[in-house]
Order: sequence, then C-alpha cells, then structure tokens
Amino acid sequence: MTTRRRCAFLFVALVAALALATAAGAEIVTRQDVVGRTITLDVQAPNVEVDWYAALLRAAAHGDEISNVTIRIVPESDVPQLCGAAAAACYTPGRNGGRIVVPAGKDLRVASTLLHEYGHHLDRSWVVSGVRELNGTPVWWQLRGMAALAQQGTVAFDYSRGWSHSIGEVFAEDYAWIHIPYQYAIPWLTPPDDALRTALFAELGGQPAAALPETPAAGPLVINRNGTLLARREQVVPFGLLGPGRRVTFSATVNRSTRAGTRARMDVTCNGTRVATQAFTRGRATRTINVPNLGPAECRARLVSTTGVRLTYTLRLQLAIEA
Repeated sequence: MTTRRRCAFLFVALVAALALATAAGAEIVTRQDVVGRTITLDVQAPNVEVDWYAALLRAAAHGDEISNVTIRIVPESDVPQLCGAAAAACYTPGRNGGRIVVPAGKDLRVASTLLHEYGHHLDRSWVVSGVRELNGTPVWWQLRGMAALAQQGTVAFDYSRGWSHSIGEVFAEDYAWIHIPYQYAIPWLTPPDDALRTALFAELGGQPAAALPETPAAGPLVINRNGTLLARREQVVPFGLLGPGRRVTFSATVNRSTRAGTRARMDVTCNGTRVATQAFTRGRATRTINVPNLGPAECRARLVSTTGVRLTYTLRLQLAIEA
C-alpha cells in the first residue's frame, strides 16, 4: 500500500510496442498469457491501456492461478473507498479466486503495486507443508529463514506486529521486487539478492526481466480526500516514507472559516513526532504544510475539528522525492 524506488530492469516481454486498448466505463476485458490462460480485467476507469496491465501479468512469473483472479482497474481516487484509507491497492481472496483492485495509470509505481498484489494471490495458491497461510512458497520460506523469524516473533502471520512484519506482505514485496526493483517497503529487511531472485524465478517458472523504457518513472503520489468532519472529530491519512529526502505537502480547505467560533487544526506527525502544524483561524479557509527532507518514517496527516459544529473539508496530500 504504498511509493517505490527507481527500477533497474523490467520485463523483456514488454519491450515490443503494445497495442493500446482503451476502455470507457465499466467493462470486463480478457486477454491470454503465452500458453493461453485467461487474464480477466474489470475496467472501471476511462482511458485505460488494458494491454499494458495484461502484458505485465503475462511477463510475470505465474501459473494456472492467473485465471482465478480479476484485476479491477479503478480511478486512483476510488482506491481508498475500496481498499482502505492508507492503501495504494488491495487483494481480496474469494471462494472461486480473488480480486485485485489497482489504480488506473501507467508508471513504475502502478506496475510494482500490481505485482505486489498479485504476489498475495500467488501466495494463496502455493502450499508450504506444515505451515499456516499466508506463507509464501517453499523455496522462499526456506531461503528467507521465515521459520526462525516467526519463532523469534520478528514476523507474524497477521498484522499484529505491523504491516512490514506480516509474512504475507514480505512475500508480496519480494515477489514484486524480483520483477521490478523500484522500491522496497520492508525497512527492516534487505531486498532479495541475486541468489534469492534466481531461486524464486526457478521455483515459480519465470525468467528475469530486461529493461523497459516504455514504462515511465512514477511522479509524486497524490492523495485526495473530501467529506464532512463532525464536531471535535478528526480525519487521518496514514502514509509511509520509504527513504530519505521526501517532501510532504499537505493542503486542506475547511468551510465556515469566517464564522465566529469555528476552528480546526492540521498537522503532520512522523515516527510519533509532530513535524508541522497549522491552525484554521477566523478568515483562514485554506492552509498548507510543506515539509522537505523527511523519511524514512511512518507518518500521518491529520485534520482536527476544534469546534462544536460540522465542517466540510477537502484534503490534498502529495509525497515527492526531492530532486
């Protein structure tokens, strides 16, 4: 859920020019992988290059499980409602397969995010003997030393020790990284080295990828929110900064700012420390926090009502890597 590092290599299968398929409105589109398995895409955003998404999955290491998942492509603004406030995408297992929700777009962040979520689907299709799910694959489980890490309490099968210590998230991040080393969101663990990468491709039946200039680098991550803030309540947007040199720009507009007694406050907190705050005093409807050189950190942007009336608001959070 979540921004990723620049990529060193991508998929050889995407080097050739792709035919662009544009979908308007909701549409179920199917494609095939190289051996004829069906790839199902549920397009719910305009101007989507469907074949770009299909080619990413076609070139990724996979098996028959690819025919048991639907890729739902939605406007990025719809992802929080479908997946949760802090999520960049999500995977939901089902009785007859699964569903991945990813944002519309065409850059390294979207590509890496799609593969991370597909890693969850692939995880559910592989069994590690004697180990509860989610547990990755047998080779990955052994080479990553997950049994010892679980026994030590460093990792867990759920989210009790945090997102980055969830075994399923570590595997999904490793799966995405061996294809696209764009960012690695597990700060306490080094990304897969060449030996682990080679072993995983051998186990999964895929091939290492080649450079892909057709996929543009990711721009800043922008999160937009709007709604109603109840009296003395707060709206929180959690986010992670995966490396140093991040600039956080947090803007908010609150209605009724000229009404006597109507007040609000916004702040940004990283690793438990408030790094910036702004107050909405009388006549100040819009405020902006702009903080450079942050990260790595776990952060949250917060808008707090300090009045007894309802407020309507819009928020815009932008996360960028400093030049």
